[in-house]
Amino acid sequence: MKIFEKAFRVMHELELHGYEAYLVGGAVRDYLIGKSVGDLDIATSAKPEQVMKVFDKVIPVGIEHGTVLVRYEKESFEITTFRTEGTYSDYRHPDRVEFVTDITADLARRDYTVNAIAMNRNGEMVDPFSGKEAIQKQQLTTVGNAYDRFEEDPLRMMRGVRFVSQLGYQLDQEAREVMESRRSWLNRIAIERVAIELEKLCRGDHAKKAVRLLSQAKLWEALPVFKKHPALIDKLEQRMQPLGGLSEWIALCAIYSGVSVQDWVKDWKLSNSVKQEAQALFDIMQSDLAAWTVYQLPSHLDAGYSRLMAIYKDKDVQADVERIRAQLPIHQRADLAVSGGDFVSWFPDRKKGSWIRELFEAAEKAVVENRIPNDKERLKEWVLHGYNA
Repeated sequence: MKIFEKAFRVMHELELHGYEAYLVGGAVRDYLIGKSVGDLDIATSAKPEQVMKVFDKVIPVGIEHGTVLVRYEKESFEITTFRTEGTYSDYRHPDRVEFVTDITADLARRDYTVNAIAMNRNGEMVDPFSGKEAIQKQQLTTVGNAYDRFEEDPLRMMRGVRFVSQLGYQLDQEAREVMESRRSWLNRIAIERVAIELEKLCRGDHAKKAVRLLSQAKLWEALPVFKKHPALIDKLEQRMQPLGGLSEWIALCAIYSGVSVQDWVKDWKLSNSVKQEAQALFDIMQSDLAAWTVYQLPSHLDAGYSRLMAIYKDKDVQADVERIRAQLPIHQRADLAVSGGDFVSWFPDRKKGSWIRELFEAAEKAVVENRIPNDKERLKEWVLHGYNA
C-alpha cells in the first residue's frame, strides 16, 4: 500500500474537514490485480469549491463536471465530487451532472465493474457491483445494462476492447452482443478519441486477443480504412503481437492493406510525428537489412522495427540491428567530414543547385557503406575523380 501513502494523506485532509474520500478507478483495479499502479484518482463528497478551500494549490481543470487538480507534496491528484450523470447528447460529456453524497451512486455511472471499486485510506473496499469477483473471474462486465452504458458513450466499446488487450480478460456475452449489434454507434465518436484507445490497445500484452474481439464483434466495420478492407482484420488476427504504439500499428496495417501510410494517417487524423515514424518503419520493412537502411531509420525506432519484422516476416532482427548500428562510421549527416561549402569550393564553376544535396547524399551513403573512409581528403578525391553523378 506504500504507493498510496501520499494519496491517503490527501484523503485524510478531506476527512479532517468532514468529507468522505476514496481512491477510485484504474489505480484500485490494478492494485487488486497486482499490476503496477498509474494515476491516483480520488472521489469525494466535497464539492469543487469546498475542495479548493481545503488545499492551497488547486487547478479547476474540469470544475463544471466536478473535477479539480490538487497539487500536494509536489504531486498532482485529480479529485472529483461524487456525482450522477444525465444523458450524453454529444456522446462524450453528460448533459447534466448532479453532485451526490453517496459513493455507490457515483460508482454506478462507471463503465465496467472492475473500474467501479472504491478504496478508503484504511484499504477497505466499496464494491457494490462485484468488481472484485469480476477480477477473480478475469471477466469484463459493464456496470448495469450494456446497451445503456454504450449508448451513453459508444467509446466504451473501444475501451472494453482496450481493457481486454491490457488485462487479458474475457468480455461478457451481453456486452459482446451489444457491441456487434450497435457497432455503428462508434461512428458518432470523434476519431481522435478512438485513436487514443487504439494506441493503448496496440501496447497491451494481449493485443492479439483484443484484435480477435474487434473481429468477432465486427467493430472493425465502424473503423476508418478497415471497413473498406475486410481482409485486413483477418490478417491482423492471425499475426498480431504487442506493439510500441500507433506508428508501428500504421506501418503494419499499411503493409498488409496496401493503403499508404499517408492515407491511414489522414483518415485517422493522426499527427505528423506518427506519419513520419510510420513511413520510416514502412520503408525499412520493405528493404534489405543493411547499413544504409539502419542509418536512415531513427535509432529510437529500432525496437519497433524489430517487433514489426517478427510479425511481418517471422524474423528476429534485433541483434543484427544493434550490431549494424554499433558499426556505423557516422550516425547523422552532421558527422560527415565535409560540408556543403566544401562541395561549392571544389566546383567553383558550377552554379549552386540540387547537385549539392545529391552529392551530399552520395558521399553520406558511400561512407555509411564503408566504400570510402570519413576523411575529408579522401572524400575530396572521391568526389573529384571517383564519383559519377
